[in-house]
Amino acid sequence: MQNIWSTEAWAIVVAACTLALLGILTDEWFIASLVTLGAYIAWLYHRMLKLEKWIRKGTKTSQVYEDRGFVGIIIRQLYQQKKIYNQRKRKTKRILRRLNQNISALPDATVLLNSEFQIEWCNEPAMYLLNLRSPQDLGYKINNLIREPAFLAYLKNPGDREYIEIQSPVDESISIQVRLVSFGGNQSLLIARNISDQKQLQESLKNFVANASHELKSPLTVISGHLEMLDAEDGLSDTGRRSLQTAQRQTERMKDLIQELLLLSQVESYRLAPDEGDRVSITELMANVMTALEKYADRERVSLVLPENLFLLGVNIELEGICINLVENALKYSSPGTPIQVKWVESFRGEYVFSVEDQSSGIDVEDIPKLTKRYYRGAKSRADTSGSGLGLAIVQHAATKHGATFQIESEPGKGSCFSVTFPSYRCLQRAKQSASVMRLADY
Repeated sequence: MQNIWSTEAWAIVVAACTLALLGILTDEWFIASLVTLGAYIAWLYHRMLKLEKWIRKGTKTSQVYEDRGFVGIIIRQLYQQKKIYNQRKRKTKRILRRLNQNISALPDATVLLNSEFQIEWCNEPAMYLLNLRSPQDLGYKINNLIREPAFLAYLKNPGDREYIEIQSPVDESISIQVRLVSFGGNQSLLIARNISDQKQLQESLKNFVANASHELKSPLTVISGHLEMLDAEDGLSDTGRRSLQTAQRQTERMKDLIQELLLLSQVESYRLAPDEGDRVSITELMANVMTALEKYADRERVSLVLPENLFLLGVNIELEGICINLVENALKYSSPGTPIQVKWVESFRGEYVFSVEDQSSGIDVEDIPKLTKRYYRGAKSRADTSGSGLGLAIVQHAATKHGATFQIESEPGKGSCFSVTFPSYRCLQRAKQSASVMRLADY
């Protein structure tokens, strides 16, 4: 810093000496002052022009020059900042290069979109799975390149569904799962995965279960008929009668199991589009549900809170399956005489929520995440009741098929609450404020 100001001081001394010399020689002090001051300003202007030229070229570190005056302070500060910037830029480039390499190596198609859904980047799998080309398609809107109606609807309201399944634009025999993830405030990451093998496996499993269940119905009907004939005989001993009753119970259980397997294979088939399904009256739906539960002797303890004029867009038999399984579970696993409350309510977001609340002994915390798995039954369930372990699996798959969410809340000793929340796009008419309370015996 001392050298800088000493340089400027020497320049002023030289200018003063020049002024004095010119004034003495010419005796024209005014002219001498103008000449000296003009020369000093021209020297400063020359230095500033060099600085401006260097800045205009981007303050390149390879073109930096030395200035011993105050301009040198500016040059050195800019030089240091540029050096740090170059270091950060090189580091960022290395990180981006590694990131691009890692993302490009992902087996899933990955596309970076801006707020206008314009393509900013895509990896190689996106080229053969979504028919995108890089760099030719960069800057184009993805909804102009992929015209699938379900995909366009998903782009408009990605929050309504977690993902969608569509056919690949490249090959219609390829099924892909598309998910849109928002990040950075105004950007989105579109991830597409080839699920053709998974779909084929699910379809094969569904067909096997459906065919096997269907083939089992005929022999079971025959067996059931013969058991009824034997039951009508008068000559059976007490032991034979007990054996016959056991066989009849197991036959009925097998029929229920086959029916549940058929329903499970149906609800696992595919996910409904937002506008797919029939207009289902909740009032009529619950009337059918209550009628199906007449086989329970203690059905009077079930009360139903149901607002009027509720309609859902969905598959009627599958919606019945959700309701019947949840109410049956409450009847089976709650203590006799304790109330069971079944509700349909409308949330503040316009969603319809179906819930079944009982006063059972509750569910262990470790069992709750496993209840929706096929054939899983908790230790208490296995000890106290009989069942197939498919009921809640059916509820989970049917809810997912309709875009709904299934939740289980329970506390040991304080009962349980099972609820299914249907998205607003499946709710066709808003509920009125009035609600009626009914009991199962009313049906």
